[in-house]
Amino acid sequence: MRHIWMGSLMCLLATGWLSCKKMLDVDSTRAVTEENMWKTRTDAWAGSFAAYGLLRAALANENAYWVYGEMRAGDFTATKRGDLKALRSAELTSNYQTMDVWRDWRRFYAVIAQCNLALAKLPGIPELDDRYPRSEMKLDVAQVRFLRAFTYFYMVRIWGDVPLVTDAVNGDFTAKAREDWKKVLDFATAEALLAAKDLPWNYDGKDPEQQGNYRGQGLSHWKSILATRGACYTLLAHIAAWKKDYATALQYIDFVMNNKTRTLYEYVPDNNYLVLSSTGNATFRGRVNWNIFQVDFNLDHAEISTTGQLENWTLRYPDVPKNEAEIYVTKDSILNIYSNPSDVRISLFFTDMSSMQPMFYKLRMLDAAVRNPTLRLFNSAIVIFRYEELTLLRAECNARLNKEADARTELNVLRNRRYVASVTDQVKGEELLDLILEERRRELIGEGWRWYDLVSFGKVPAYSNLTQADVDNGAAYWPLSKSALSLNPQLTNYSFWK
Repeated sequence: MRHIWMGSLMCLLATGWLSCKKMLDVDSTRAVTEENMWKTRTDAWAGSFAAYGLLRAALANENAYWVYGEMRAGDFTATKRGDLKALRSAELTSNYQTMDVWRDWRRFYAVIAQCNLALAKLPGIPELDDRYPRSEMKLDVAQVRFLRAFTYFYMVRIWGDVPLVTDAVNGDFTAKAREDWKKVLDFATAEALLAAKDLPWNYDGKDPEQQGNYRGQGLSHWKSILATRGACYTLLAHIAAWKKDYATALQYIDFVMNNKTRTLYEYVPDNNYLVLSSTGNATFRGRVNWNIFQVDFNLDHAEISTTGQLENWTLRYPDVPKNEAEIYVTKDSILNIYSNPSDVRISLFFTDMSSMQPMFYKLRMLDAAVRNPTLRLFNSAIVIFRYEELTLLRAECNARLNKEADARTELNVLRNRRYVASVTDQVKGEELLDLILEERRRELIGEGWRWYDLVSFGKVPAYSNLTQADVDNGAAYWPLSKSALSLNPQLTNYSFWK
């Protein structure tokens, strides 16, 4: 696996993704000329897996995944860092180096550029290398389509309207204006539907879309880390829900959940809920049946990092060599969020509750840090979709479609698994939706969902210093970087950020 990621980086340089000056503002550096690439099976593997590698880099850089999904929502308190305090107070145009990184969408357009190029080049390789059959090419194309669809969905949640770039380019991009976010999500939906047709349910070699071992490895190696049909339909459900098309979202969710024998998805085991946060065969170690799609950091394959995981901000002595964490959840907030004392997640997700700064203990993949106390090395997966989250989305969709009995059933499935009492038949309407939102908060804290949930549920003013007028003027989205605005005169910020 390590060699595949290294090959991905070589292909990244070879394919010229760094040449998109007008939109991305990064100079071109080519390790191999493009005419010598995209000719062999090895090129195809490197080219398609480069998209996974670029997505991982985009999400991990300066903890971007959690910055966008968690830090603006207010559950985490910053200790000293001014940039993290600015996130909480919606000062997103403040002059911090990290803020420049978070405002900049270039790394996501690098993923898009790689996907566009791979989709243009992969179909021609089987004619040049008979070791690369068309069936394998179709599978690689489907994975790249999924990644492109996901990346556009992800950018829409951060920036709203974004330029839609779908063609492989040589040299500079033509400057493009922002497209309406609904049009972008329509494109992502079409892409994900195309991908789903050619993706297997899982990589056990039994589906017609994928026979035998894939790239020399079996199911246990690829579980959760490659695009599958189930991951595609989970993405489709989230896209539809973001568009408030809850009926369509529910159809996609039902399709996933009605095919459990194929997906192999399941809940965290009732008799072993410790794996929600433990460091063994657990959620953030990854490659488990309750993770639908994750971005992997695997110690066994030397995929470890000193930054890019939430633990870098949440842990302190004795787990890592620093006296104070960058962020924490206050004791009052913890007791407010987990108001039921029987909820097992309190003790699973937090430790040192007697201190002024309890430590967030949900993510703590610290194998290397324990062996070398002078370093902070982390290898927890970025879990993007998991089965419990999909259950709560199903509850929300049912509630919004006035199928309140079904919504309560889904909500109670998760509550009971965490030793929280069921909601009663008297819970209806807005109260039911509020309970679903709060259950998402309890289950998914620290997993990059909270801010998007507040936006989707219309609750940003209730949990931040923004008013509804601010939200209406674009404050829920991020401003654009100065470089993007200066290089492309067709780009404009939302009025709140002007």
